[in-house]
Amino acid sequence: MERIYYIDHIKTEDINALSLKLNSMQEVSRIKINKDSISFNCARPDNIQNYLDESNMDYILKEMVNRKKREYISNQNKVEKIFMFTNLESEEEANEIKDILSKYSVFENVQLDFQNKMLTLTSSAYALNRIKRIVENVNPNIQVEQWKKPFKSQDLFNEKYFQKYARIALFCVGVALGLVTFGDTTFLTYVGWFIALVICNEKVLQDAKRDLQLKNYLSENTIFLLACLGGWIYGAFIEALVVSVLYQFGKQLIMQVTQWSMQKLDELVSHQNLGRRLVKENEEMVPLTEFDIGDVLVVKEGETIPLGGKIIKGKAKLDVYAIDGSDVYQTSKIGNEVFSGTVVAEGYLHIKTTALYDVSAMSKIVDIATNAPISSSSTEKIINKVSDIYTKALIIVGLICCVILPILNLHDNLNYMYLGIIMLTVSGSFAYVQGASFTLLAGVAKAFSKKIAIKENSGLDDLNTCVTIIYDRFDGIETTEDEMDLFEKIKGLHKSLIIFNDGPVDLENDEYTIYNNYSVEQKLEVMDKALVAGPVAYIGDCDKDIALLQKASVAISRGGVHNENVTKNSDIMLTDSNFDTIIDLLKIARKQKAVNIQNTFIGILISLLVVLLGVLGLMPWWVACIIYILESVLVLFNSQLIIRM
Repeated sequence: MERIYYIDHIKTEDINALSLKLNSMQEVSRIKINKDSISFNCARPDNIQNYLDESNMDYILKEMVNRKKREYISNQNKVEKIFMFTNLESEEEANEIKDILSKYSVFENVQLDFQNKMLTLTSSAYALNRIKRIVENVNPNIQVEQWKKPFKSQDLFNEKYFQKYARIALFCVGVALGLVTFGDTTFLTYVGWFIALVICNEKVLQDAKRDLQLKNYLSENTIFLLACLGGWIYGAFIEALVVSVLYQFGKQLIMQVTQWSMQKLDELVSHQNLGRRLVKENEEMVPLTEFDIGDVLVVKEGETIPLGGKIIKGKAKLDVYAIDGSDVYQTSKIGNEVFSGTVVAEGYLHIKTTALYDVSAMSKIVDIATNAPISSSSTEKIINKVSDIYTKALIIVGLICCVILPILNLHDNLNYMYLGIIMLTVSGSFAYVQGASFTLLAGVAKAFSKKIAIKENSGLDDLNTCVTIIYDRFDGIETTEDEMDLFEKIKGLHKSLIIFNDGPVDLENDEYTIYNNYSVEQKLEVMDKALVAGPVAYIGDCDKDIALLQKASVAISRGGVHNENVTKNSDIMLTDSNFDTIIDLLKIARKQKAVNIQNTFIGILISLLVVLLGVLGLMPWWVACIIYILESVLVLFNSQLIIRM
């Protein structure tokens, strides 16, 4: 049975690698990636725990039980673990370490032999990183390593370096043996190059082993190893080594580009979580979570009030659109209370805070944008299906060329093996998976920077499928020129537009479908008719439109961030009264879909071109590997078009 699990407090440099690994696990579904955490559904959490342990990632797997997070306790048997110390010179420090470890429920039978510098304990959890932190707090000079035999601590590091140099020596022997017999290929030639290839791909072999244990049989690592094995059988010994180095270098390059891309997203939304605090007449930008009740908050023209409080200085016109959907500016007065989410349209204010960030509207918006349920969009499903079929097709054809055809006629069909190797190398789906994930995050982040909270990850894509947009005007407000421009722009996006007008003056029905002063029941009947033609997006204001928000395919609310009924029944929330925000939302949705499609076809077309040139004998294997790496980098850069729009 699937349950919800969390991994939080993830380092920036780890979150992409961890999300990609979780995406590749068949037992994991409904993955939600936040800034420093990942949530997901999983039926076999022990596999996740094993991965965290084996990869030395110092993260705790947590389970959601009755809306509360608790540390996941593995059902695996507890085993004895041995750790060795260096620079442990004080028996008092040894006893302190032992006492601290004994307080952890995950560690049992804790014993520390000061004479031999050896720690033994029983646990099912990966313990090294936690023990390192504890030891560092006691004395930073003490070093600790896990060991499986009670060697003396000085032997531990000698053994570690011996293994490293032994690998280098064995690699050199393998290469030398291959080169010496290269002119007259014999059994020893294959043995020598095989040894070198295995040592060169040791990390890839470890990753592939873990993938197989998790029943991910068509992972990027396993397919690449098949390609290397094919290259070794074919006799492309040196090229196989070159490709192995390029592949592992490329993975590091892609990870660096991914981290850089994630930093761009952080920069896009980080200003939303900062406030200007006045300390001794000096202003400083600090995280909103660091504000205390009674601190003085400075809000300048065009900025949103992030924390509620009382005005103690300044004069301003306030846009309370995000609070109650009102399109009328209010004039500030000293002593008046203001709420988070209000925009200072003109002037400036000094506000003495009376509320903390946890209860602010800004906090609610961030929660909506980052902690909403996960759902797969239609575009994402199509892209995943297309890329999955294409990847498997390349693998199947590659294996036929590498295995089946040479078996049928080795002499005539040997060259097909080289083509198959190229197909296997470029068949990986890394570019599609990473590109789709980053595009999704970029769309949500770009919307958030425009003061648009996407409640569902699929919200932007669902908006693209809507054939009709119903715009419900503010009550009692006359139509402005900016609003008429909005209608024209929506029409220019090739969407059918229906307008509900509750203003003091009836609108003519010449250019648009307009319904003047309709009741909620009448509006629902109009929506029912529109839904016959396809999905409908409804743009409404506040709690009087709840029934319409609930019925719409995509519910977009203007304001009302303090109203639980509005936030609960909205898919997308607009917290800016600027009419261009609606157009920004529609453009971001279209751009996200376009970039996803572009990334998929970029990957498919580039790999098809590589295969075609391989068929013509014009594509070396090592060049194909470089192109595959550059393809992944190109997809990531292309996804940044959403950020720059």
